[in-house]
Amino acid sequence: MSVSRRYTRSDIAVEFRDVSRRFTLYHERRNSFQDWFIGLVRPRGHAEDFWALRDVSFTVGWGESLGVLGRNGAGKSTLLKLVTRILEPTSGEINLYGDTHAMLELGAGFHPELSGRDNIYLNGSIYGHDRQKMAERIDSIIQFAELEQFIDTPVKHYSSGMFMRLGFAIAVHMDPEILVVDEVLAVGDANFQAKSHRALHQLKDRGTTILFVSHNAEQVKSFCDKAILLENGRLIDSGKATDVVDHYERLLAGSSHSVELMRMRALDSEGRSTDVLTAGDDLEVEALLRVPAEGIPGDIALGIDLYDQDGSHLFGRSSSVPTDLPLQAVDGGNLATARGKIHRLPIRSGELHLIATLQRAGDNDQILSRQETTVEVRPAGVSAERGMLHLDHEWRWSADGRVNQEENGRSK
Repeated sequence: MSVSRRYTRSDIAVEFRDVSRRFTLYHERRNSFQDWFIGLVRPRGHAEDFWALRDVSFTVGWGESLGVLGRNGAGKSTLLKLVTRILEPTSGEINLYGDTHAMLELGAGFHPELSGRDNIYLNGSIYGHDRQKMAERIDSIIQFAELEQFIDTPVKHYSSGMFMRLGFAIAVHMDPEILVVDEVLAVGDANFQAKSHRALHQLKDRGTTILFVSHNAEQVKSFCDKAILLENGRLIDSGKATDVVDHYERLLAGSSHSVELMRMRALDSEGRSTDVLTAGDDLEVEALLRVPAEGIPGDIALGIDLYDQDGSHLFGRSSSVPTDLPLQAVDGGNLATARGKIHRLPIRSGELHLIATLQRAGDNDQILSRQETTVEVRPAGVSAERGMLHLDHEWRWSADGRVNQEENGRSK
């Protein structure tokens, strides 16, 4: 279990690797003050573990904006608190490669007795900015918040709208490397909301990495490059924002009356989610299925197809989904996991597109659900080989009656 901050300039700004977070829930009833008092000196009743997140893995690149979607209770708030180090994971690893600023509850760090101006300086110090640096930007903050007339008034007298406008204005002027935004774009009137959107787009254009939580699917679709979808603490989809939003809307509409493919990902040799493999590694693919309460029909097949970056079909295979597949109960149905493996992937280098489909056999192979992911295959060290494929090969030649042999690039 760890949360690490390593200030390196890699391609990755935020990395979650098999992250889980557990809470302990206590079940008890206290009907009187005497019950409450006794409860101070005796066990608190029956307790059970609640997993707010379970084995969540994803990465966010520098300058990317990632939408975080899910219904209430899916685990979004827990995920953001892990990113901002309010919570630590129960298991797994979180790597943050830059300074992180959170807009979870605007103005949460304000002191009610201090003026708006003093709270600006206070918030700046919390994020490591000295008084001189804050003095250089305070006029812009006040103007953005539209609080020129009230900036020297104690914030306890602010309306909720004034309070949130000041919080948002401070946040977007902190020059964060990683910005976490949680349902704050409903701040103020329509003009201020438009200004807030422009400010976030400007941060994005300057290279700020943004994690963006919103129940407004259209905002996620228009603002974010990628998105992830959480359901019951599990990551069930990740990819292009438009595709994940479509999946989220299907989930809300309750359109899944049959088996649905919720997620497909590639795994490395240690069983962790990955989007990079080395030539010659095994390619393991994991599919997460949602199964209706009545179970798995007998006519469902899971297909896996591989395409190169130019769209050429490299490989495909479909297999019937067993009706007795082990299931895990969740709200509204069950989850099942299937894994397949391609041994010693014969790709030397390049980008692979993996497409998983659930099909109903005997009905013109009707596609019920579809997921995609991409894996980059990197060469295994220095090689004299060319092209996309790595093939077992052997060359023989003779000179002066002697036979020399080279197999797979090694002389024998």
